[in-house]
Amino acid sequence: MAVNTLMRSVAAGRMLAEQLHYGGVLTRPTIQDMDGTRLQEDLPTCPMVYAIITDMKVFGNPKVDNDHYEQYPPTYPLDAPPPPALVPLTLEKSKLNVECCISTGFVTSKCTWNLNCVRSQASCDCLLAVPIDNQGTVSSVEIDMGHDRLYTTIVVPTDEAASYCTKGNTQADVNGPGTYNPELFRLKIPQVEGGAKLEVKVTWFQSMIFDNGMYSLRVPFVFPEHILPIATKLSSIIKVKCSINTGTNGGVELGAFGNPMEEILREHGKVIFKKGGNDWKNQDFIASYKTWSDGIFPNLIFQDPEPGESDNRGSFCLSISPPDPNKIKVFQRAVVFLLDRSGSMKGKPIEAARQALYFGLESLKPEDSFNIIAFDHDLTLFSPQMERSTTTSIARACEWSMTNCTARGGTDILSPLQQAFQLLENFPGAIPYVFLITDGAVSAEQNICLTMQSRIVALGARAPRISTFGIGHYCNFYFLKMLAVIGRGMNEVAFKSDKIRGQMERMLVATAAPVLTNIGLARLPDNCEVYPFPIPDLFCGNPLIISGKFYGKFPDSLIVMGLMPDQSTWQIEVPSRNSSKLPLNRVFAKQQLDLFTGQAWLCGNKSREQEAVNLSLSTGLPCQYTRMIGFETTREKFEEFQSQRKKGKKMDVNKFITAKAAGVVLIGGLVVGFGSVAATLANSVIEDTIADSVESALESLGGTVGDWCDCCLRCFEFICTNVDCLCGCECCECCGAVLEGCECFLGGACELIFGCLCGLLDM
Repeated sequence: MAVNTLMRSVAAGRMLAEQLHYGGVLTRPTIQDMDGTRLQEDLPTCPMVYAIITDMKVFGNPKVDNDHYEQYPPTYPLDAPPPPALVPLTLEKSKLNVECCISTGFVTSKCTWNLNCVRSQASCDCLLAVPIDNQGTVSSVEIDMGHDRLYTTIVVPTDEAASYCTKGNTQADVNGPGTYNPELFRLKIPQVEGGAKLEVKVTWFQSMIFDNGMYSLRVPFVFPEHILPIATKLSSIIKVKCSINTGTNGGVELGAFGNPMEEILREHGKVIFKKGGNDWKNQDFIASYKTWSDGIFPNLIFQDPEPGESDNRGSFCLSISPPDPNKIKVFQRAVVFLLDRSGSMKGKPIEAARQALYFGLESLKPEDSFNIIAFDHDLTLFSPQMERSTTTSIARACEWSMTNCTARGGTDILSPLQQAFQLLENFPGAIPYVFLITDGAVSAEQNICLTMQSRIVALGARAPRISTFGIGHYCNFYFLKMLAVIGRGMNEVAFKSDKIRGQMERMLVATAAPVLTNIGLARLPDNCEVYPFPIPDLFCGNPLIISGKFYGKFPDSLIVMGLMPDQSTWQIEVPSRNSSKLPLNRVFAKQQLDLFTGQAWLCGNKSREQEAVNLSLSTGLPCQYTRMIGFETTREKFEEFQSQRKKGKKMDVNKFITAKAAGVVLIGGLVVGFGSVAATLANSVIEDTIADSVESALESLGGTVGDWCDCCLRCFEFICTNVDCLCGCECCECCGAVLEGCECFLGGACELIFGCLCGLLDM
């Protein structure tokens, strides 16, 4: 399999940069590993800005007279990957500010970049690339390009984005959010002049990971040596500040930072650090704090509504920290694993899912019971009844899965769910769990949710919990999210095949030790909204975070109750504290945004849809009903824009666009979609390089996704690597878009088109 376009372009740019700064290429980056897998060495490992070099006539040192280049023009290295080349700009300064608030991280990166690879009086487009861990979401970008030119972003409703004559840039159109890429945010910066300095500020949200009793946040912060000024020490150009706010009224027990940090403030529930000393290792920045204790520890804070806010409700957060599993008794479990074996799971996905299944089986305790259902359009059971977890039964299950969990057939999700419930309903003495693993979207998903909801309501406290794990872009994230909410379980999704096993194992660990079930709250104010609801169980591997909105005065305390492993009732009165130190509206914005969107999808609830839009606009987090757009402006107009934005006023972006700008650009790939039933029916295989391939293909033809007809888009949705090449196809009769063959059109990153749904292309 060929390497994706981004990696080839970065490798070419690195060779050009060495040619410019050192007089020749020092390294020849390996583009492909011996086994055909992609190398990661040239993917961004920190916020980066690249010059997009497509014409060697603009390439050169801006401090060198242009007459020199007329006489001695630079040449493109013969052994470099083909253009475009992404030449890294030189980093002059970097500031990182990290705020860890309970379970959410807010990260702001400010960098100064020097465009010293483009000649004076010449210009080129640049690419901002920001790697983000744990499916974070960029909320704002501000770029000062000098000469009174600024570039910024804003989130607007979808219909408003359409009114701005949006052009689009990363395989996105106004009516579709584009292929979600949670690991790498990309934004094209228009026509930057050679020698200019770019001041780039990027802000993003990121959920913290809970592992082994610690909340942790990781920020990609490894700087390639070739982007630093010659003879410059990394520690001399970076500044780091980190605050950790646990939301509690006690002390903060920290994990190791990995680099020297100097404490500058410590108070109840909060600590602030800054970079200390000059001995700074070039590694990712990690912040963490401990939550495990000897018992269950609840904490309750609230905030009254801010003056002038459109939402006149206050916010509250109840966090329940679990105990160390070694210090408490946990429930027995009865677990049914549902593994999708449809044809689209072929290759790495099914293998990674099987390995994670083995891990889940091995992590079962002797008192637990289990079963496995492999499903496609049909289903196969490991055993007709639940099996006790023994060394022998687990070995038989692993052997069975090798034979029965192989990719084939279509996708039917309702039948295995109903079969799992039938196995678990009459299994006393244990907490029943269903783990659903799938990569597909299916028809009548709302009906599946409502059918299972009716079954769960009828069963009451005895109902099995449902946790869901989605794989790839074709599954409907919101279907799986709502199924897990209804089932009081957990939800996770992996978008790359190399992430499946790790993320699945993390979810299995998180749910391995339940300590409090059937959780309820008393003394809540009238008309109070609670997220999520129903309230999930508390696990040793997963603290429980409950947020909500209330009218009027918040009570002095709430009663929290639940069922313990010995079947006794656990109950505690939790005092509330009014806390102004945490931005509660922002901390749980992503959690609430996903729930609002899921509820709007499930019930066709327009009120919930509007709530999602309002929350998206106020936090800068795009959702299914909003889009992030970028535009160029001036310093004066930008300050007016910021002033109106802070006041929450509705704005006409056209008012702030400068004449130099190419208009409003749609920034795609920021939102998880509703999946693709058509792709699932066609058993389209998950392929990590699809997004890059399509994006590069469309851009190389001089168009954007908005310029392509629906027929073309449906065809290109099925790019795959398992069938014949497209080279015989010349054009699409309905829009006249020229397809120049596999090598040109797909840039070598993919080998075929799976099929044409519109019937216009003769495959």
